[in-house]
Amino acid sequence: MREIEVKAKLGDEEKVTSELKKLGAVFSEPIKQIDTVYTKIIGDVEEYLKNDHFVRIRERSDGRFIFTVKVPKAARENLAKTEHETEVKDAKELEQCLFLMGYKTSNKVTKIRRSCKIKDYEICLDEVEELGTFVEIEKMVKDEEISDQDVLNELKNFLFSLGVERESEVRKGYDILMIEKLFGK
Repeated sequence: MREIEVKAKLGDEEKVTSELKKLGAVFSEPIKQIDTVYTKIIGDVEEYLKNDHFVRIRERSDGRFIFTVKVPKAARENLAKTEHETEVKDAKELEQCLFLMGYKTSNKVTKIRRSCKIKDYEICLDEVEELGTFVEIEKMVKDEEISDQDVLNELKNFLFSLGVERESEVRKGYDILMIEKLFGK
């Protein structure tokens, strides 16, 4: 499966929430997520982006742990990736396996997430520690079902229909934003 998403930093969360509720959105209860990202190449953003894939263990406040592997598309100017994930029983043991395979802890992202579904979109409102509040709209697409660009255009049109300003769009993952913050970029 391919994960294609758009993301924007929110100035007016209430406005976007209101627009989504008008469309029938019912938000989940807030859940805390701690994402630990592991890579083989550690460093500033340029070094970090030399990794050809990224692995993550997500700890959720409901006691679940999700292991994810993401492979960015060749064009890194958007948030389209191949993604595979599964729930794991023992995150500490998995982490030790990753260390044995040469991975290192790259960074952590802590957020409070509320989510909903509209059409075939998963929509998340994220309060990310140290970064602010964001809206993320994601669509999972079967390989070669439709082009990344067509899906991105569809998602952007939906995002902007919620009243989000075009200049608020963010084309980087939270992990990259955290590394930029760490290295002062």
